[in-house]
Amino acid sequence: MKKITILAAATAAVLPLSIPTVSSVAADDFYKERQLVLTIASRPGGGFNAYGRSLAKHFTKHLGQKSSIIVKNMPGAGGRKATAWLAKIAPKDGSNLLGTMPGSLVEPILGDPKRVKYNPLKFGYVGSASGFTTMCLVRHEHPAKSFKDMMKTQVIMGGDQIGSTTHDQANMFRNLVGAKIKLVKGYSGTKNLVLAIQQKEIDGFCGYAWASLMSRAPHLIKDKIVRLVVQFGLDPHPAATKAGIPPVWDFVKDKKKIAALELLASTQTFGRPYITPANVPKARLASLRAAFDATMKDPAFKKDMAKSRLSIQPTSGAKVQKLIENIYHSDAATQKLARWAISKSE
Repeated sequence: MKKITILAAATAAVLPLSIPTVSSVAADDFYKERQLVLTIASRPGGGFNAYGRSLAKHFTKHLGQKSSIIVKNMPGAGGRKATAWLAKIAPKDGSNLLGTMPGSLVEPILGDPKRVKYNPLKFGYVGSASGFTTMCLVRHEHPAKSFKDMMKTQVIMGGDQIGSTTHDQANMFRNLVGAKIKLVKGYSGTKNLVLAIQQKEIDGFCGYAWASLMSRAPHLIKDKIVRLVVQFGLDPHPAATKAGIPPVWDFVKDKKKIAALELLASTQTFGRPYITPANVPKARLASLRAAFDATMKDPAFKKDMAKSRLSIQPTSGAKVQKLIENIYHSDAATQKLARWAISKSE
């Protein structure tokens, strides 16, 4: 199965290495009293923003040398705007990091390559703070009480633009699984989608990460505003499964469609990726990776994340890079079907 091929190959290719210390990799003292910039490719208020700002709070103490960091937001085009900025404009000296959306990193093969002004295979991969499993939410009073019901009852779902999980997964569930979803585009960020549900503008939306839902909008469940009807990820989320939310794999049997779904789900294994521009000096990228890995293990960081109800499932920069390479070298027919599935509107 594709999920085994992509993940197992990436894991096998990344051999255990001793993590270099800050002093051993920062030989040129570049980060001494250096101010870094972390750009987040989303608006304030959502899960990507929460992860990025939590990382920034603890990151530089592991980079050392009295470095500091400022955080800014650059939303737009499902992460493509900020990712293009990183590739074309951001300094390539190791002072700039980007927390982007995984969809922007696979856009050249799963989206419209004409709209992409960068090559993801050339970025430096620092690491991913967490993978994620996403949910479809439907207003509690809607006639569709389950995902099975959505196969015969139309649901009006909100979403952002192509490349965002809220757009791509609504189309994906309609085109590969058969759900009767009408997608209304233009809702920038999950914060606005939650508001749209509360104001009854839409029936629901797909692509909301379980961790983000539980940390940013738990009232949707507590107050019975929505039902969670299906989960999407390579492996079922334990808490979602315990709550009785079925995985998408229960509703699709066609092998080609399963392969396309697995390819799309594989991008969620590096769901909170942090990257640098191409051609950052190797020693500086190693310093950033070492600081990232140390932050993920930092008790203070873990405490902050737990307080915010954000999960930590880190993936090293080297493994994220290999996962990206494996996705780009996956079966062409599967890529084509996955690309059609997320881009084809009603």
